[in-house]
Amino acid sequence: MAIAASTRNIIAVGLLLVAVLASGAAMLGSTAARLLDTPEPLQRILGPLATDPELRQVLPDELAAALGERITQDTAVPQILKVPLQHAVAAASGAMLDEPGFQAAWEATIESARTDFTTRMAEAAKGTAQSGQVTLRLDLAPLLDSGYDTLHSSLAGSPLGTLLPGTIAIPSVMVDTRWPAADDLSTHSLNAWLSVARGWGWLAAGALVLAAAGLLVATRSGRGWAGFAAGVGSLLLGVAARIFFGSLDSGALHAADPNVQALVTDRLLDGLQREMGANTTVLVTGGILAILAGAGWSWWVARQRRDRAVG
Repeated sequence: MAIAASTRNIIAVGLLLVAVLASGAAMLGSTAARLLDTPEPLQRILGPLATDPELRQVLPDELAAALGERITQDTAVPQILKVPLQHAVAAASGAMLDEPGFQAAWEATIESARTDFTTRMAEAAKGTAQSGQVTLRLDLAPLLDSGYDTLHSSLAGSPLGTLLPGTIAIPSVMVDTRWPAADDLSTHSLNAWLSVARGWGWLAAGALVLAAAGLLVATRSGRGWAGFAAGVGSLLLGVAARIFFGSLDSGALHAADPNVQALVTDRLLDGLQREMGANTTVLVTGGILAILAGAGWSWWVARQRRDRAVG
């Protein structure tokens, strides 16, 4: 009978540990799926950059360079007006950041980056994309459109304003964050994880079933130790996940001088660590509570046995 009881408790521990893994995967998977499949999380992470002083310092130069190049490609600007055009483009690129439409243009840039990334990830999963690591890219086209509108309005009535057309075609102008790096998270590994993450609802349901089965299989005295083991598993899983997400670093990718790519990648990783960090906190806290509950249950059962033996 003792052997049967110990076997039941070993099975219970195994079921509860698998339940912990499934619940952890469900929490992290739910967050990952929301980040890629819905606009709000990435907007929450990168949206505040629209008013960030560092971005406002470096973005106008990059926009002015791209916009000036595009204008000179599409428009025959006399040599005598090229220098005034450069000054006007630089001024408009800076002034655009204070225009009412800049926030909307920045949000459109973020959403375009998300859809571009998910589309290329899906193509990579099907094997239809070119080989190479899929990274998050920001398309500056919405910002350049807004910048051109500001430029054209500022030049109204001037010789340059008469020369420039009302609108110009703005192609994609990509700023590659170069993240995720293949060494940190390869496209193949990320796609494999996302295929699991998008089924987070089934993982959560499975975790509940496994946890219930583990508690039912365990003996009365063994439930405390099974809960204790599950708590240790949850604690270790939370710590491991926190270490992994905390280790994601873009410092090696950055140039010595601040630039849009560096700032966006830094904010992106900070945001990912915050989003995933909430899940790791739940795992660690839940693990500690399960350890205390398991130890308390074992102590209470042992005390009842002693009281019956004495009585």
